[in-house]
Amino acid sequence: MKSEEIKSRIEKLEIEKKQLDKRQQNLESLMNKKKKDEDTRRKIVLGALILKELDKKEGLRTYVVSLLKNLREGDGELFSDLLQPKEPEDKSSS
Repeated sequence: MKSEEIKSRIEKLEIEKKQLDKRQQNLESLMNKKKKDEDTRRKIVLGALILKELDKKEGLRTYVVSLLKNLREGDGELFSDLLQPKEPEDKSSS
């Protein structure tokens, strides 16, 4: 095999390697996005379940409010409705 043929094969293999590296990078990015999306969905579902139970379970509400008080100010504003004292239910209106 001539040296020009060898050089040509090396160049071709380098191009193929770059293409494979790019495909691998794309697949890894896709996998990371999928993992992030799944993690976000888990957080949303868990948050929804907890929010649903807050009105039913005072102990849970107390615990969650204590956690929320440690948030940064901007994040805490998202939960201002939960941080306000709970209005007592008027049982005499029945």
